Amino acid sequence: MFNIGSFEVLLIFIIALLVLGPERLPGAVRTTGLWIGRFRRSFYKVKNEIERELNADEIRRQLHNETVMAEIEDAKSSIEGMAKDTENSVNSIVNSANFDPGASQATADAAKKNSAEESEAIESLAKNDKSLSGELKDMSNQVEEVTKQIYSGGKNPKLASSDNSTDTTDTTDTTDTKTENGNS
Repeated sequence: MFNIGSFEVLLIFIIALLVLGPERLPGAVRTTGLWIGRFRRSFYKVKNEIERELNADEIRRQLHNETVMAEIEDAKSSIEGMAKDTENSVNSIVNSANFDPGASQATADAAKKNSAEESEAIESLAKNDKSLSGELKDMSNQVEEVTKQIYSGGKNPKLASSDNSTDTTDTTDTTDTKTENGNS
């Protein structure tokens, strides 16, 4: 505990003999022994209690870990059982005479429903297409009429527009000169 050797104990007794004297030394040694004994007992009690608590905590952890592991094993075995059941049912379906890997009854019903909806959608698109094609023909006719109007004069439209702009500038020039002369 304190690592006190025999030489240190002898030195302490000699000092105690000198300080206390020979009459009181045996009583002091007895009292010191009692106090050291009490201190050791209380120290060992505390040490044992701590060890018990630690052992109890370890035991609790072990029990908890064991219950958790047992629950995990149970869950694992139940999942493995379900996987085997599923595998067996899939194998029985695949090995049956009615098995068609491409379709099931639900798939066939869904396909019929989808084909009916698709045919309705195609009909509505055809109606919209007819109305759009009629509008497109009308618009193309209007474009042809406008093109004929533009090119009907036999002149190049670019030249025609430049001629029109020079004509307007000529008329404004003549109006400006008339105003300058005082004629309106």
